[in-house]
Amino acid sequence: MQKINGLILIFIILLNTSIVLAEDISEIDISHLWISEAPPTVSVLVAYVTLKNNSIKTASLISVSSPLFSSIEIHRSIVKDDVASMERYSSLTIPAKSTIKLLPGDYHLMLFNPKTPLEIGDRPTLTFTFSNGVKIPVKAHVKKRKYNEH
Repeated sequence: MQKINGLILIFIILLNTSIVLAEDISEIDISHLWISEAPPTVSVLVAYVTLKNNSIKTASLISVSSPLFSSIEIHRSIVKDDVASMERYSSLTIPAKSTIKLLPGDYHLMLFNPKTPLEIGDRPTLTFTFSNGVKIPVKAHVKKRKYNEH
């Protein structure tokens, strides 16, 4: 009888852990992930995405990864004194109940050294990792950039 009670306790713990993980994942919605098409010889690509924090707590995106790239970094385009440049960020804070859009001319993802050329219609997976340990894999769309896209 004691063995059965122990198994029931383990099952309850595992069930509660699964529920907590499911809640963590649903706290962040990741949508509109796309990679701008580029010539096959380019060593750096750019990606854009919408991150929505449904939680009552601030969330922090601490990394993005994919086996197709040597690294992926969070950047922001800025113009200061009529000079355009990019700043690298080690993380991106998403306030509670807020949405952040990574768009051309603002925050974006830099994807370095693609292992294979990407073409329009390809669907590579990028994994978003948050400071609470949650990892969310998302399929991107490779598409042609429209320069009026914001």
